[in-house]
Amino acid sequence: MSRAVFERPDESFIGLMLDVVGGEIRARWDEVLPRISRSCPYLREQDRSPADDYYLAEGSGVATRYVASPLTGLAPADSLTGEAYERWVAGYDPVSGVAKGRLRTDAKALRFVEVVVNGPKTWSLAAALHPEIADALDNAQTRAAEQIIGWVAEHATSRVGPKGRQVQVPVTEVEAAVVRHYTSRAGDPHRHLHLQINARVLAEQTWRGLHSVGMRDSLAAINGIGHAAVATDPEFRGVLTAHGFTLDPVTGELAELARYVGKFSARTAQIGRNLDRYEAEWRTANPGAEPGPALRQAWDRRAWAQARPDKVIPIDGAALVGRWNEELHALGYRDPQQVGLPILAGTSSVGRIDRDQVAEVVLSRLGAWRSAWNAADIRGEVEQWIAGTGLVADAAVRTDLAEDLTSRTLSACAPLLPRTDVPEHIRSLTSREVLAVEADLVTRLIGRAEQPAHVAAFADPDADPQPDAGAHAGAEELDVAQLAAVASLAGSAQLLVVEGAAGAGKTKTLSATQELLAERGHRMVVVTPTL
Repeated sequence: MSRAVFERPDESFIGLMLDVVGGEIRARWDEVLPRISRSCPYLREQDRSPADDYYLAEGSGVATRYVASPLTGLAPADSLTGEAYERWVAGYDPVSGVAKGRLRTDAKALRFVEVVVNGPKTWSLAAALHPEIADALDNAQTRAAEQIIGWVAEHATSRVGPKGRQVQVPVTEVEAAVVRHYTSRAGDPHRHLHLQINARVLAEQTWRGLHSVGMRDSLAAINGIGHAAVATDPEFRGVLTAHGFTLDPVTGELAELARYVGKFSARTAQIGRNLDRYEAEWRTANPGAEPGPALRQAWDRRAWAQARPDKVIPIDGAALVGRWNEELHALGYRDPQQVGLPILAGTSSVGRIDRDQVAEVVLSRLGAWRSAWNAADIRGEVEQWIAGTGLVADAAVRTDLAEDLTSRTLSACAPLLPRTDVPEHIRSLTSREVLAVEADLVTRLIGRAEQPAHVAAFADPDADPQPDAGAHAGAEELDVAQLAAVASLAGSAQLLVVEGAAGAGKTKTLSATQELLAERGHRMVVVTPTL
């Protein structure tokens, strides 16, 4: 398996992953599981994987399957057992076994897009302390997953047409599977869902491939919907309030538990280091072999025992929860004394929101970290704003508010492309403020460019102001255009613009320029707006 992760650095609530299960899909679950479970271990009915050691509850099904359509809405379909899940991942109908269109079997074939719905660790700690909070959190995450699936069904696309002339078309049906996990890999509380959007979608009455680039560019909306759906959920917030917990609308953390997160995680980190050491030592002694489930279970028991020799190693979910509670109370945690606070205390009201002003705030936030965006970026920023207000509202109320704020913000944007057929995921929107800043920058750069050129202050006074790039050691790897760019970049121009399409060799050109400048005793500083 190879995995590409697309995630905003400041997001801790939801990550989007494109999981590629390559090659031939085997007939047996035991053969396909290792390639999948490295990132998302699933329950099996028999011969369960070692990942089961950190589940709080085991069931007969692996995942819950959903079918969603922009026309008919969302509906749960069935539970997928191991073999049915395998067929579903591979692109076959899990019941009939019929292939969903023409399937790719190469190593780069996309099987599903995965969204992880989770939250701050304090939510999981509170769930470990109180079963009522655990149930409410599970329910809220399920509703968040369903809202994400519904949004994806309305905005996902496929591509039709010959290569090079493809156009995007909306999907009419998507399928998703949801798997619930209760712990992190290291064994600490971490309630989360693995939501997988199958790569086979129905569009124009035919099964086709999901446009994964569009999904990647929709990450902001998926992040925002998932976080706001849980943070504003009335059941979840009500149960938290009933037990005396206070949710910080800005960070999302529970104030009464935030101080224990670091210390609690330190224990987990210690156990994780023990496990890593055991595995490294074993692999050194057993080159080319793979540890089995029994050995990994032994390592887990040994790691916990070594971390706290005086504690009994739990063997089931109830004992694991008990151990977490012991750890928290040993760190000094005590239940809040003031409980049953009014659920709406300190929260905002939908009717008092100045929606036009919010649209301006959203535009300013978007413009603060990028110069162009799409509708999904706007929806994501809107949802984050809503969650930050402390609002408590039903899903329908919050969704209506989010869609209205998104529409208002869209109306206030300035288009970058003078077309009406721009795909929704393309970042072709900006604001008047961003355009004004760009115009100011361009004016300043033009003024600088009109100044007479001179030998740069760092240049060697005895050197040719236009160095011979062809004399550089790596020149034989450059074409004529790249050689000219290197010579210009290492020259004395006050302002120089070099453009190159994808694959034109810009990185190679910059590398050659740096080497040339280094040979002359200079250095190059590179600033990039991307990662």
